[in-house]
Order: sequence, then C-alpha cells, then structure tokens
Amino acid sequence: MENILENNAENDSKFTTYLALGSFGVGSLLFLAFMLYPNPTLIYIGICYVLCAFLVNTVAFISLLIELLFHWENREQITIKMLIMLANLPIAFLYLNIIFNYSHI
Repeated sequence: MENILENNAENDSKFTTYLALGSFGVGSLLFLAFMLYPNPTLIYIGICYVLCAFLVNTVAFISLLIELLFHWENREQITIKMLIMLANLPIAFLYLNIIFNYSHI
C-alpha cells in the first residue's frame, strides 16, 4: 500500500513540473503572438489564460504543499518543484507589464 502512495506522490510531482513548464510555454507563445501581431483579442485571450493558469497552478501548488506535509523526507525535491511553479509568477507579471506599458493598443 505504501508503495502505491509513493508512486502517486512521484507522479503528482512529475505532473506539477510538466504543468509549470506547459504554463510557461503557452504563456510565452501567447506573449510572442501578441508582440508579433498586436491585437486586442489576444489581450483578452491572454487575460483569460492567465486567470485559468493561475487557478490550476494554485491547486497544483496546494497539492505540493500537502505532499510536502506527508512526505517530509522528500522535502528538497518537493521544494524544488514548488519553486519551479512559483517561477512562473514573475515571468507572467513581466509579460503583462511589457504588454500593458509598451503596447500601443
């Protein structure tokens, strides 16, 4: 039984890493698309994406916090995954800052 729980925790950790990288990739593609083709519709799509990504990433981050409580012996690995997820926040704010301050729409 414990082996199953360890495998689930490991799969959850992999999922959160892929989620963070996927969120970064999609956000970067939206940012690049807007910078190449400034369009107000892309701003609305981007804002919707940021809100949805924030919600999904928050749930995943909370699951990592819970995993950290139950698997304290793996705290270094879980903490690194949490930091990877948190790294998306300043990147998203940077993209939004560039779009809102330097675009002429």
